[in-house]
Amino acid sequence: MRSWVTAVACAVVGLLAGGYVTVLIDRVPASRTISGSFGELTRHPAGECPRCAVGLRAGDLVPLLGWARTGGVCRYCGEPFGAWHPAAELLTAVVFALMGLRFGVSPVLPAYLFLASVAVALAFIDVAHRRLPDLLTLGSYPVAFVLLGAVTPAVRDGPSHLSHAFIGLACASAFYLILALIYPAGIGWGDVKLSGLLGLYLGWIGPAALFIGLAAGFVLAAVVGVAMIAAGKATRKSQIAFGPFMLAGAIAVIAASGL
Repeated sequence: MRSWVTAVACAVVGLLAGGYVTVLIDRVPASRTISGSFGELTRHPAGECPRCAVGLRAGDLVPLLGWARTGGVCRYCGEPFGAWHPAAELLTAVVFALMGLRFGVSPVLPAYLFLASVAVALAFIDVAHRRLPDLLTLGSYPVAFVLLGAVTPAVRDGPSHLSHAFIGLACASAFYLILALIYPAGIGWGDVKLSGLLGLYLGWIGPAALFIGLAAGFVLAAVVGVAMIAAGKATRKSQIAFGPFMLAGAIAVIAASGL
């Protein structure tokens, strides 16, 4: 029962966090440099119209309700916001709920909620721009180190979990680096940078989660690719963003690891 209560609470928090996730999705791709991205994020940090750059009212920032109030259109310039905004907010709430259900009231929960936020933002950005920005991949490493390291003394077998996490980071990074060197057309450097972060979180859970979580991304990509070819939406030579499959596979394995 406690896990379900935590899941509901996390879903509410995730819905609120989803509002800022949409800000990340809107602004981070606007700059090719980390310093430039920080500049984008500090301008009207709560949210603004991506077209006219006017800061949004407090009522417009309420998740889902703000979208319904404005009809998805800026009240200042009349330009539509991204149609994906409600989907990103809802998906953030769902992934937060999964993490709450998986970990319950655990010291490690905030670290995995952080991963959930970054995962949703990166998935949407990669689909739209075919990029995994360094601000969200490389920038997430120190945050993850702090969040996981700080709770190590409070978690049973914490030092073992932490050592497995760093082994997972090293193994995942090395594996993807080799793939990128062998098949650069299919695996990009953004995927390599993301792999270590996912390896860190999967490794914390255990070696089996690491192996299955990394493999799950390839399985999901293959299934979707075959389905798209069968539907005539793609060919064998079509390129699709791989980051969302990496993220979805890792999140699914993390959520299922507690069953």
